[in-house]
Amino acid sequence: MADAVQALAVLAVVLAVAWPARRAATLARQPAVIGEITLGLVAVPALTAAAGPGLVGTLLPSGVTGHLHTVGLAGLALYLTGVGHGARPRRGEVSPRSYGRLLAGSLLPGLVAGVLLAVWVVRRGVPGERGTAPTTALVLLLAAAFAVTAVPVLARILTDRSLTDTTEGRLSVLVAVSIDALTWLVLTAALAVAAGGGGRLVRALAVIAGGAVAAVLLRHLLRRESVGRLSARWPTAAAAVLGAVAIAAALATERAGLTAIFGAVLVGLAVPRDGEPGTRDGGRGPRDRAVRSVERCGLLLVPVFFVTTGLQVSVDGPDGFSWTTFGLVLLLATAAKVGGGYAGARAARLPARTALRFGVLMNTRGLTEIAVLQAGLSAGILSPGLFLALVLMALVTTAATGPLLSVTDRGRLTAGARPRVAATAPARTATWAPLRPAARPPAHPAAGPPSRPASEELSHDED
Repeated sequence: MADAVQALAVLAVVLAVAWPARRAATLARQPAVIGEITLGLVAVPALTAAAGPGLVGTLLPSGVTGHLHTVGLAGLALYLTGVGHGARPRRGEVSPRSYGRLLAGSLLPGLVAGVLLAVWVVRRGVPGERGTAPTTALVLLLAAAFAVTAVPVLARILTDRSLTDTTEGRLSVLVAVSIDALTWLVLTAALAVAAGGGGRLVRALAVIAGGAVAAVLLRHLLRRESVGRLSARWPTAAAAVLGAVAIAAALATERAGLTAIFGAVLVGLAVPRDGEPGTRDGGRGPRDRAVRSVERCGLLLVPVFFVTTGLQVSVDGPDGFSWTTFGLVLLLATAAKVGGGYAGARAARLPARTALRFGVLMNTRGLTEIAVLQAGLSAGILSPGLFLALVLMALVTTAATGPLLSVTDRGRLTAGARPRVAATAPARTATWAPLRPAARPPAHPAAGPPSRPASEELSHDED
């Protein structure tokens, strides 16, 4: 009981301090979430330096941090339910083949970059630069670390920059969730090799398969007209039930050995959009309103997740740290994610500027990356020096997302200043519809002017 009361007091402090941290990040032209992450990472070192480790242990015992972690995880689950619901592509926006190209471009170069770094570290043989685990575990862990994209941080950046309902926003979340599940499997395999057992990997595979089946069943249930009528009659109860299901799914997947993100996003994907086939509600119907209510509640508590996760991260001293290694890590990470994401998006026939923005978004790593690295450090796979180099890479790449998006925004505005070729064309002429054969437009009357090819219109409005 005492821990719960103390946790409530600390929760109030965290929510109060998170606001100036977000404001400071905004003034520095960074996404607000960068301020929350930084607050979590520097809070414990700052308190330790100011008051000593004894006071920190008194203020933040394990029971209190456990309660805070649960609250933050609940907020994250509620928020990601809304993100997952909005991430499903619009009809005709992406084909399975295009999605496969996006996923391959965003995942495979990162895996290769991690393997290359592992080979470089092993061949260099610098004392203290690698951990004590087998080389196979190091290769798998670095592959996962370079491939991962931070779904929570990505979602916050999309919200802050009003990109949630754009093509690159929806597809980046959808691909990032898939990558997160796959890289968690790779991480589990690395930890299993380090520990000398494969039971964790089998359990993770079972969780993914079971979660997918549960999401399909939930979707069939929620598509019923009776569910829509009940949601319209009792909207508050509908939102409460949906939130409880999302939190339960997130906690279940986390305790089963997988990331909580997977369970929460699956719930969001399972909720049908009102107006889809099988539902009679149009536009902003009762299901959509329930999801939006859940997402707003989660958005209030998401700072607790970022701050408390940062509190649990330990950054040790520079033993084994090399600036050369850090430079190589940063170069490989950026090239793999931005370049690979861009190449995959272009292969999926996205316009060039949209593809570049997609690659920049996939380079967001944040605390998901740091959580992977922390697991590797605890298992003896990473040395403190290599861990520090990778943490710095995660922070730099995440902080670079906002400025790089601003650069592409300026390019888009400059391109948008050019005169349009077809003044009578509708505003959404250039909407991306890859690999979907479009019907030919009806022929113009003989007296009318000849139409311009669609490719010329696209070249003037890539976004």
